[in-house]
Amino acid sequence: MADPCSILGLTGPAEQVVRLIASLIARHQAYKKNKTLSTEMLTAYTNLQRDITELEKMPIHGTSSQHTGLLRREIADISSFILKSFAELQKESKDPKARLGAFASAMGDREVLEKRKQEADRLHKRIVQASTGIDTRTAVESIRRGTGNMFRASIRAEHNPASICVKLDSRGSDGLPNTCESRLKAAVLRRDRNKQVGATAVGQGGVGKTCALRAIAHDVEIMAEFSGGVYFMLLGKDGNVGRLIEELCLIVEASGGNQTAVEMREQSEFERVLAKVQAWFCSHVCLFIIDDVWVVNDIDANILQKLSVLAETAGGSGGRRSRLLYSTRDKELRQIGERVAFEPREKVGKEAVEMLVHASEANGEEVDDVRCKEAVGEILKMCGGLPLALNVAGTSVRYVRERWEGEVSEAWGAYLSKMKSRNTIRGESPKDGYSSLDGTLHTSLDILEADVGRSGETVGEFSFRKMHRSLCVMKKQDRIPLSLVGDLWEMDEERTERCSKEMERVGLVEVQYEKDCGGLRVHDLTHDFAVEEAKKKEGVEEWYKKMADVCRAGEGLLAMSEDRDGEGKSAREEYVFENIYRVLQQGGCVEDLKRLFLSARWVKTVMRRGGVWQYEKAVKGLSRDLKGKRGSGKVGMGRADEDAVDGMVLMMRAARLSVPFCGENSAGIYFQLYGRVKHKARDSSCVRKMLEEIERYAPRPWVRPVSECVARADGKMVEQIVLPYFSTEIQVGMDSSGEVYGCQVARLPAEVTVIVFTQSAEKETKMVELEGEFETESQGPGANERSSQLEGEFETESQGPGDLEASRRKMCRRLRAYFGMCFGSVTSEVTGENPSVAAENPSVTRATCATLCKRKENVVVGYEDGTLRLWSTSGKKVLRSFHGHRSRVHCVAMSGDGKRVVSGSFDKSVRVWDVETGAQVGEAFVGHTDRVYSVAMSGDGRRVVSGSNDKSVRVWDVETGAQVGEALVGHTGSVDSVAMSGDGRRVVSGSEDMSVRVWDVETGAQVGEALVGHTGEVWSVAMSGDGRRVVSGSEDKSVRVWDVETGAQVGEALVGHTGWVCSVAMSGDGRRVVSGSYDGSVRVWDVETGAQVGEALVGHTGSVDSVAMSGDGRRVVSGSEDMSVRVWDVETGAQVGEALVGHTEGVLSVAMSGDGRRVVSGSEDMSVRVWDVETGAQVGEALVGHTDYVCSVAMSGDGRRVVSGSYNRNVRVWDVERGITLHTGWEEDWEEIVARFLNMADFDTASRAGRRSEIFLREFAKEGRIVQLREDGSEAVLAQLDDPRDLQIDHDHGVAVAGVGNLVAIMKVVV
Repeated sequence: MADPCSILGLTGPAEQVVRLIASLIARHQAYKKNKTLSTEMLTAYTNLQRDITELEKMPIHGTSSQHTGLLRREIADISSFILKSFAELQKESKDPKARLGAFASAMGDREVLEKRKQEADRLHKRIVQASTGIDTRTAVESIRRGTGNMFRASIRAEHNPASICVKLDSRGSDGLPNTCESRLKAAVLRRDRNKQVGATAVGQGGVGKTCALRAIAHDVEIMAEFSGGVYFMLLGKDGNVGRLIEELCLIVEASGGNQTAVEMREQSEFERVLAKVQAWFCSHVCLFIIDDVWVVNDIDANILQKLSVLAETAGGSGGRRSRLLYSTRDKELRQIGERVAFEPREKVGKEAVEMLVHASEANGEEVDDVRCKEAVGEILKMCGGLPLALNVAGTSVRYVRERWEGEVSEAWGAYLSKMKSRNTIRGESPKDGYSSLDGTLHTSLDILEADVGRSGETVGEFSFRKMHRSLCVMKKQDRIPLSLVGDLWEMDEERTERCSKEMERVGLVEVQYEKDCGGLRVHDLTHDFAVEEAKKKEGVEEWYKKMADVCRAGEGLLAMSEDRDGEGKSAREEYVFENIYRVLQQGGCVEDLKRLFLSARWVKTVMRRGGVWQYEKAVKGLSRDLKGKRGSGKVGMGRADEDAVDGMVLMMRAARLSVPFCGENSAGIYFQLYGRVKHKARDSSCVRKMLEEIERYAPRPWVRPVSECVARADGKMVEQIVLPYFSTEIQVGMDSSGEVYGCQVARLPAEVTVIVFTQSAEKETKMVELEGEFETESQGPGANERSSQLEGEFETESQGPGDLEASRRKMCRRLRAYFGMCFGSVTSEVTGENPSVAAENPSVTRATCATLCKRKENVVVGYEDGTLRLWSTSGKKVLRSFHGHRSRVHCVAMSGDGKRVVSGSFDKSVRVWDVETGAQVGEAFVGHTDRVYSVAMSGDGRRVVSGSNDKSVRVWDVETGAQVGEALVGHTGSVDSVAMSGDGRRVVSGSEDMSVRVWDVETGAQVGEALVGHTGEVWSVAMSGDGRRVVSGSEDKSVRVWDVETGAQVGEALVGHTGWVCSVAMSGDGRRVVSGSYDGSVRVWDVETGAQVGEALVGHTGSVDSVAMSGDGRRVVSGSEDMSVRVWDVETGAQVGEALVGHTEGVLSVAMSGDGRRVVSGSEDMSVRVWDVETGAQVGEALVGHTDYVCSVAMSGDGRRVVSGSYNRNVRVWDVERGITLHTGWEEDWEEIVARFLNMADFDTASRAGRRSEIFLREFAKEGRIVQLREDGSEAVLAQLDDPRDLQIDHDHGVAVAGVGNLVAIMKVVV
């Protein structure tokens, strides 16, 4: 959340100040004596605290710079006052019997309290004045910028046609609602606990649900009750999640959230879209209506539960509240809330008569006329009380009446005669088990045909029957633009509109206008009728083929991929984009689909329009069909077809993986797609064509990947979830359905927060944020032993000088990975007084670890003070607390059934808890001689395993509390991670010694040899359900899978994370793995994926920490944690010569001479080395003299002099030829030293600086982007990398380079 005015950091202190004052009024003598004044002072502070909380919720990020400056000044004053008050009140609370002490030296207690009250009142008025009109100012600024993000209540719902009769206020003699419509309205207005109201009719269509919902949307009482607006959404039997997302975007737009809607369309996960909708409507009382909900396509049975969050946007007990109103006739849907059943009316009852007469526009006298009364009765019986049939019959009667030349009352008999002459009324309609509309619909068509003097087909022209049959290509509940209908009917615009309105007059279609664009809509049952009639004549497939021709007409489908305004956003184009897959598939246009799916321009358009889900589903469907035909032997699939299928799937996966890194800018999308498929170009003609298409159509400038820059689309990584924070602990899990879940404990500078996330097998991601800080509940023994994680790392026991130095180096690496800063500055913060830590309230405890149960409804969080808390993820509240540990809880785990929790602590104990009662199960498990770093539990919760800093693994019997066998020893470093097989018979452990070991619990023996391969500490391990496979995650940023029986690694290491892998989990069958990393991402891997086809991925085996370019822009040098230095050719991306090896620790910094012939590198081994690029040989001996890691190097143009800097801030100048130090200095003089000894004029830096107006580099903490600054001041993202290091641009030569994980990303800027 953007916080330009630092408001978030004030909410906590303000709340604590209010609590302190309330406490002091009851305890402190000075407050007791002046109780009235004290109470007034409390009120003043409470008002101020409320102001801050309300201000936090306002969209301050959208205000003008002038207004933001005003707010900053006011908030700065408040901050000073609040923090000062907090310090004073804390001191006063420590001695409740004392006077106010030093604060009252110049004035009495009362004067001090009065002054505080007045100051709080003054600031309250100032902040109210400053915040007044923020929404208005934001709106003005947003509208000026073209975003229009200002909330305005709206009624987004279509009106019923005039022929529809809906009585929402009908009452019986008892005064109660006596129709389903009136009962539905009463339920919506009722102020009770129900957040949802449903209009239901299982299996029954045409009973008036939609008409009732539309009428409710425009009802005066409803609009008055729901002041935030009424928002109607339509799904239908052909609906899917993509359509639902678009409907949600449209209601946000209708209420003024244009910018929010844009952000929603950029999301690929439904849950994130829903969260944005909830946040947008959060403070408004609204009625959300969703019509015709079905469990179909990717919409599951629990969709209404998910949508219920909309009803939580506003309201409270006894007051006005938002509501969700839905309709459905799907018995598979899990219905919720109060339900009102809709059903056919009594055949000749009052309601049926009113509906028929209202639609016919006849008066009472006419209907009561003896000449038509009998006809009316028979028509009512034939309609069977079905509201839809009654409306069609009534509108047709009206049509006949308007043209009747004789006595108007006789028109009823004429209509009845036509209806009887058809004699086509069936007992049941297709699939519905419900009275058919065939008779009334056929009669309507007969009337139209007769009216124009024709009956049946007319050669060379479209009859009304043929026009209606053509509507079989529509999607149910969809609206098709008249421009497309006209092309389908082969008519001009005027005639199309005239014919459509004629069909509307007899109840066959509904003509609607939106933004001056006309469209047709038909009822579901009327659509069924059109489909059945089409099957009898031309065939449905023929109509779809004709529709495909219509969609391709003009400039073709790919014309939609062009970046156009106005016409490019037309209703026609939107309809084609949303329906083209269905139309081509139903029309049997397989080749057209293949061409579309293999077009990079089309895929770019899909991503820009937020249609990746629909695209992915369509690609999978076509691939399945093609492979199925090959498998059945009916149609052979040649090499070209196989290449096409592989290409489609590759591009689909590329699009899916690129979504988190792409906005709407075409250049940025093309960068992602190109980079993820280019490695297959040599083997696939389809891929080569896609790359050529991108190179031809990418807008200029664009960034072309030369080397590997992003993850390959056909790699083992199949999914990536980007979490809100990085450099934080993550715990992950995976259930039997493939759903990924976990927790992230984010320890931020100002707060700690816990993120609980789940991602379903359908890729819907949901995140819940929980508080990470609490007031300490008790101060028992050891409660003050809390120490930060960093402080804990420095504690050593029985260590010699060598161990201390090794520990120091290890700590330095960790600090650099955590904070990305030099050792010297970190040391000062760790050993000195950190202002943020010093100001921290000692009565507040912070979250340290968390675990989510497999059922995802509860999460257990451990805290610094030794407590644990059980949270409800749905209610976002604490259910109970667990007390027993005397120091920080470092690790938690949960049994498979979620009934028990195990925790490990810095107090060296392991404890098991009953989740239902909060009670500890038995005594604490004591045996470890040092801190407990990891715990796990068997599936049935009967056994526990723990790993410790004492280098041992121990297994415990929960029921007896006894240790099972002896401690499992063999690791030579702390045991950072443990896991257990489902039956508790095997244990796996990962250690600081970089090994993974598997143990037999019964015998206490190690199973096979240690599993070695990681080059860093093993932070996490997991085991498959049968104990046959193990997965491990490491400080080396890799994930590895092992076969327990053979001890062999399964496949290659899974690489891609750019931070330490802190958590792993495995599916029950061991085929899929999920990992969480300090890089802030969760990744899902397919272990079974075969070897990648395409160009081999060569290069570094460790993280790339530093890159540099030659002066001519033709070569790049990189240094890595794998201790090697490599040189690359910019044009080809190929490695030049062999790796330059000689360093004994990771390479932190590199530089290159102007001509690219020499390279210099600095390392963790504290040495500087110079290399000859052509020969690969080291020039002379290593340059030694630094006493700390060498973190920066520079080289003269001729490569004869080098400047190096180390983490202890020492700078040295070297003569390369003689291998001697010419000069020593300090970091603050770096620029002066470089200019003096390296003659920086050789680098021609002026020419580079002069070109930064066109393209410039912008680096963020979590993402790296190459951004184009346009002439109008806007920005376009040309390339976005996944957590790059040392991202650089050579503007003279149009080259960009960065380290991304193990890759050296080389990019060319194409102008």
